[in-house]
Order: sequence, then C-alpha cells, then structure tokens
Amino acid sequence: MSHQNPESPDTGAPEDPAPERKPTFGDIFGNREASAFLTAFCLSSAGAMLNRVAVTFLVWSNTNSAALAAASFAISFAPYLGLAQILGTIVDRYAYRNVMILCDLLRAGLVALLLIPGMSVPAMMIVVFAIAAVQPAYNAARTSTLAQIVTGEALSVAIALNLSASGAAQIMGYLAGGLLAALDPHTALAVNAAMFALSALAVFLLVEHRPSVNRREERRPVLVETAAGLKMLRDNRVLRTVSFSIWGLYALAAVPEGVAVLWAVHLDGGSVTQGSIMAVDAAAAIVGMLLFTRLVTPSLRDKLIRPLSFAAPLVLATALFDPPLIGVFLIAIGIGLSTAIMAPLNGTLAQCIPDGWRGRIVSTVNGGLQLSQGAAIAGVGFVAELGVPVPYAVGVWGLLGLGIMALVTRNWPDTDEIRAAKEAAAPTPPQDATVPESGARLESS
Repeated sequence: MSHQNPESPDTGAPEDPAPERKPTFGDIFGNREASAFLTAFCLSSAGAMLNRVAVTFLVWSNTNSAALAAASFAISFAPYLGLAQILGTIVDRYAYRNVMILCDLLRAGLVALLLIPGMSVPAMMIVVFAIAAVQPAYNAARTSTLAQIVTGEALSVAIALNLSASGAAQIMGYLAGGLLAALDPHTALAVNAAMFALSALAVFLLVEHRPSVNRREERRPVLVETAAGLKMLRDNRVLRTVSFSIWGLYALAAVPEGVAVLWAVHLDGGSVTQGSIMAVDAAAAIVGMLLFTRLVTPSLRDKLIRPLSFAAPLVLATALFDPPLIGVFLIAIGIGLSTAIMAPLNGTLAQCIPDGWRGRIVSTVNGGLQLSQGAAIAGVGFVAELGVPVPYAVGVWGLLGLGIMALVTRNWPDTDEIRAAKEAAAPTPPQDATVPESGARLESS
C-alpha cells in the first residue's frame, strides 16, 4: 500500500502524487485462479509439444517416410489458414473457461485414438489434423479467460509469466517427447493424453465459471460474426497497429530458431549446434520478458514499445558480418531479449478487445502470427536454398525488417488513445460496484 505525505499545515501544498505501482509476480501467484490457470496452461502447452514429437516419430516409425513425418508436423499449422478465425467466433458464444476444458478433453480423447493398434497412416493424419484444429480455439479461449481473471496493468505481468512458463513447458515437452518417443511412441502419446486431461481438471476445479456476454437471441450467422471481428480489427487503430507490430516482431524473431539447422551446417556443426542455438534463443526470451515486465513501470513500458520494436531487425542485421558460433549465440540472445515487449503488446491488445469479441479477434491475431512466422522462415530458407549463405540471408532480412517495423509502427497511437481504447472495451460495472484501481489484481475467491 502506497503512503502519501500529508498536506502541509503552513502552506496548504497539495500531496505528492503516489508513486506508480508495478504489479508483481506475487500478485499473480497470490491469485488462486491465476495460479491454477498458469498450471493448466503449462500442462497443455507441454502436451501440445510432446504430441508433435510423438506423432512425428510414430509416423516415421510406421512408414519410414521423411515426407510423411514432416507433413505430420506441418499439419499442426494448417488450421490457422481460415479455420481458426471461424473457431474464434464460435468460442465467443460460450463461456471461455468451458471452452478451455472442452478443448483439452477433446485433445485427450483424440490422442487416445492414436493408441489404437494398426491405425492406417491416412486415418492417423485425420486425427492429427483434428488435434491441431482444436488448438486455435483453445488459444482464443485461454487468452480471453486470462483477461477475465486478471485486469489492469497486472495483465501484462500475467501474460509475461504465461508466455515464459509456456516457453519452458514447450522446451520440456519437446525434450520429454523425444525421450519417450524413442523408448515407445505409444507411451509418449499416453502421457500426452493424461497431460491434457489434467489441464482440463485444473481449470474445472479452480477457475471460476463466467458466462458469455453474447446472448443466444442476438447471434448472427457464424461467417457474419467472423467478418464483424475482422472489421473491428481493421477499423480499430489501436488493435490494428498492435497486431501488425506483433506479426512483424515475430516474423523477425522466429528466424534464428527457424533456420538454426541451416546455420549449424554453415558453421560445420551438427544437431548439438542447432539445438544450442534454439535453446539460447528460447532462454533469452524467457529471461528478457520476465525482467522487462517486472522491473520497468507500466507507463515506461508503453513508451519503450515503439523504439524497442527496432531491436530485433538491428540484431539480425549483424549477421551480415558472418559471425562465428559465439557471435550466432549472441544474435540468438539478442533476438530472444528483443521479444520482451511481447507481454505489454499482448496486454494492450487483450485490454482493448471488448468482452464477447476476444475469441474471434485473438484467433485472427494468432493466425496472422503463425503465418507471418512461417512465411519468414520459409522465405529465408528459400533464399538460402538458392545458394545465398545463411548469414547474408538473415542479415538482409534484418535490414528489410527495419523498414517493416517502421511501416507498422509509423502511426503508433499515443497514450491517450490507448487509454481510451481500454476504457471503451472495459465492461460497464454495476451502479453500486466499486471500480478497481488500474493494476489491482482480482481477489481470489
């Protein structure tokens, strides 16, 4: 609790303004719902990564086809090509917490189907696509639920914790998936199904039910509501600018990890070099995000977002010097640290979306995020395939990235416009309710 100096009895001078309070990790961990949510998200994220590894290995062991094994991994991105946006609209029609539970249970059941002995590869691919198709709906419901559990500036801290924990869970999911799949892919899938089920149980027991604000009698056709969500994203300058910034940043930040295998070959290294580059990148992202959201005040974070958006392309541009392995590690660290602004970007986005619209908006933003990353990695890889050394392909992409980030942030909204967008999106409290201060966490029930 902040203390203010009392008014001077001699001069009548006004009180000094209270210092800006930075929400802490304790605010999140002290909230039962937020802690349960974080646990469930880690289980679900690790399960999703374990699933990718186990399914890829299972397809490979059954077919000895590298193409089919790669296809089983790539298919997980296919739902973001249109299906995700429609699913987001459907998510908005129901309680977000219930959608999370249903998605985890569906994935647990679908993964269990893969345990059926003798399943044909075509049938396996259909099940894999179905599992992947559930992910966009889960992501939309997850982001929407978190924005209901934690409000104000504490939401950025909660998002940083979730993104960081998710990154660590994904790394563990990949490692565990590789280990278990090597021993027995069916055991890996059984563990995977159990993780999804446990995630659903944690949400069911510990996250409060909040009904959807979208009433059944007001619903319109799904495609009409999907188009309305796209229109809101297009017409709201804050949502549009923040979304473009997220897409641009990740299109740049994903490259070192995405082309790590090519960079390792360029340096005459092997899988250990590739894995090291990827791990260093991920670890730096986790550390940077946590430190940035914890140590920097909310108002300063907002001011730093635009200038720091140029850090990623500047770091990538140094690849033009064709650095040795230690230099590549430094680039990976720099790129990981440059993503520290993702938490406040996501926090701003979530606070500026009205309740009842989050599913479709978040699904659209996630779809653009996945596609921008994939296109950037594929583009740099294609240029390298044409014979351009990987460092030069990455470095030129960094130079182009400077122009991209200048373009997407040129009309960056000012503080008043962002505040107005947040206020417009905030639910109207009952007349007898007390509006909580910005940055205050919800009390645990």
